[in-house]
Amino acid sequence: MLTRGLEYLVLLFAAHYLLKEDYGELEYYKKIIEVGSSVFAFGFPMLIINYTKSKESKKFFFLLSVLFVLSMGLITLLSFWTFSVSFLIIPFLFYAIFFNGGITPAFLLVYNGSNRASIYKIIISILFYTTVLISIYFFNIKGMAYVYVNYVLFPIFILYIASIFIKQKIILNKVKTYWKLFKKLLLSSFTLVISNFANLMFLYTDIFIIKFLSDNANIEIANYSFALNIANILLIIPLTLVQVDIEKLKNNINYVSELNKKILVLVFTTTLGLICFFIILTNLFFNDYKNIFIVFLIILSAKIIQSFSPLYGSMLIIKRKFKTNLLINLSALFINILLSYILYSTFSIQGIAIASVISLLIRQLMLYKFYLVGINVKKEF
Repeated sequence: MLTRGLEYLVLLFAAHYLLKEDYGELEYYKKIIEVGSSVFAFGFPMLIINYTKSKESKKFFFLLSVLFVLSMGLITLLSFWTFSVSFLIIPFLFYAIFFNGGITPAFLLVYNGSNRASIYKIIISILFYTTVLISIYFFNIKGMAYVYVNYVLFPIFILYIASIFIKQKIILNKVKTYWKLFKKLLLSSFTLVISNFANLMFLYTDIFIIKFLSDNANIEIANYSFALNIANILLIIPLTLVQVDIEKLKNNINYVSELNKKILVLVFTTTLGLICFFIILTNLFFNDYKNIFIVFLIILSAKIIQSFSPLYGSMLIIKRKFKTNLLINLSALFINILLSYILYSTFSIQGIAIASVISLLIRQLMLYKFYLVGINVKKEF
């Protein structure tokens, strides 16, 4: 909650301090980095959280995952250089290995527990968002702040991760043994890559559609992102609860319904608070965003639906239904792109928000259906 709070503090400051054009560019690069890093992470965070059992397996999978991602960075450097986007390599690597949702916090969660992982997330978030804030306010970096911050912090966290490996006293012969198992799991991990990419693209299709179709892209991205960022606060609830209780979900299938009830109560309570929060913000501090209240309500409706997806999506991964999860995310992504393209031409950014509601509802119904199928299969055996 604290780490996400820092993120929103910086984003609200940027929305207030920057011109809409610069804020739109900031949001665009933020989304590009988040999507690109999901490919570089190669599904390893989910693999470490949901697949590894023993302390030793967690340790070696962590090492091999980091080495694999760094190798990907070197391999893709030439192609990125050719298209003049090589400046994104370090941001992709930093997010994939170190930042919240990356390999390192996933490892700390399963190896040292949620308290250690939370401390790590707090520290890296403070460093990250403070640097972004300083970049915007003191160095006038504006829309590129989410790119440059990674160059500042990457060397620091390389030293940190090196210290972890040194303390673990990793034995070379065991690395070779785990590498054989690791290679066998790369196909499943690649499925997770595509699934995670589709999942993130699904979330950010809105921004990319606006970027490619709008004649005034940065302004519309700023408007849409402002509403989206506030509505996304709702997702902190299910993502946090599912992550913290992941071990319970692995071992007790009956806990799913109990956790779902907790999410239901907290989501609807928080929804009322967010509506009041948006009204207060736009009337007192962000007058330029008053006219997007309807867009905000539509996006918030989409996020209410989406808040029930992390639980059932995680259960499919726990049950190793990688292909099922992939097909659901790809189907939802295709539907969202198609609807966004059609509805944007008629209803502008309101149409894109409506497309999100429809697509997320379809995805949630598919996740729930295949979760029930998995439970029935288990009972038969």
